[in-house]
Amino acid sequence: MPARAVAVTGYKNSGKTRVVETLTRELTKRGYKVGTIKHTADDINLDTPGKDTQRHREAGSNATAILQENTTAVFLDKHLTLQQAAEHLGPLDFLVIEGFKTLDTHARILVPRKNSELDSLRNGLEIAVVKVPDSKYDAETDLPVLSLDKASMLADIVEAKAYPLLPGLNCHGCGYDDCKEMGKALLAGEAQINQCVGYGSSFSLRVNDQEVAMNNFTRATMENVILGFLKTLKGGDEARKIKLEFEK
Repeated sequence: MPARAVAVTGYKNSGKTRVVETLTRELTKRGYKVGTIKHTADDINLDTPGKDTQRHREAGSNATAILQENTTAVFLDKHLTLQQAAEHLGPLDFLVIEGFKTLDTHARILVPRKNSELDSLRNGLEIAVVKVPDSKYDAETDLPVLSLDKASMLADIVEAKAYPLLPGLNCHGCGYDDCKEMGKALLAGEAQINQCVGYGSSFSLRVNDQEVAMNNFTRATMENVILGFLKTLKGGDEARKIKLEFEK
């Protein structure tokens, strides 16, 4: 099963990182393999100035890596989407995301600092509110409101509600207007993840490293055409995993 994703969302200095730490620790304690991704709007230097990897990049390297016995760091001098970044984390049970207030591709845990922030953080995909120490939030809401010492309850909600990261293509192939509406249906138990064209079939099309949205009919047609050609080739009937790649 693909990793289930949940974002911890709030404004700057709201305590998001403490919530990510608490949730990650609890899910890991339950035996899950957890990955994390953080979004920041700050223009910060992610590498150490003057060190070898920084010098490699200043010399013109577009991709640089440093390997240790138990740790690997990779610096890519290009933007990745959330979905592309998640692919680089490898097989996981849960993906815990910090930030990304404007994305509608995953369930969300809200961390408001005060009552007036709750409505601006909501997008219909929220599953819980966490009140961190020093927060002034005390409003009533239809969502579960938990304190940081309720890590077990928070993990229970994530286990029950989180769903795999949607591709963000808004292609209508699932039968919903966009990924956000699909997510709402998943949370309500009215849809299954295999309705998403990104999970209903292993067939995908990428152009210039970007996934192209296809509805189920187009996907099935292209898959059948390729399989039809393969059957005319020696060994084609035995194919189980196929990769077709060429440059135009």
